[in-house]
Amino acid sequence: MVILNHMKIILILPFIFLIFLFSSTSSFSKEYSQFGLYLTDEDKFDLWGSYNRGEGAVTDESPDELIYNHTCLFLSINEENLDMKKGPYTRYKKVNKRKLEERIEYLSSKSFDMTNCILD
Repeated sequence: MVILNHMKIILILPFIFLIFLFSSTSSFSKEYSQFGLYLTDEDKFDLWGSYNRGEGAVTDESPDELIYNHTCLFLSINEENLDMKKGPYTRYKKVNKRKLEERIEYLSSKSFDMTNCILD
């Protein structure tokens, strides 16, 4: 009888663990997608700009993943949705168009998926 109870517990524990694992990963993915859903184009521009200053600034020597995130974040901004920041966005894009094109080309050569990172 005691052995039967122990076997039941041993058989149930993996299922409890799997349920916990699936629920925690699904809630994490919901939080992540919610973050993306509520990020306005002005928020994206501010976030992108924060990675251009200080010690943590993104440079050509930064890891490829960081360059990819930084470049795609900028290119994901819909210029039409910018109010006060439309001027700075347009100026940066115009002045740095060649640099952005080079980054897109570089990252594409490194097998990064750049399909959503198109420069107009």
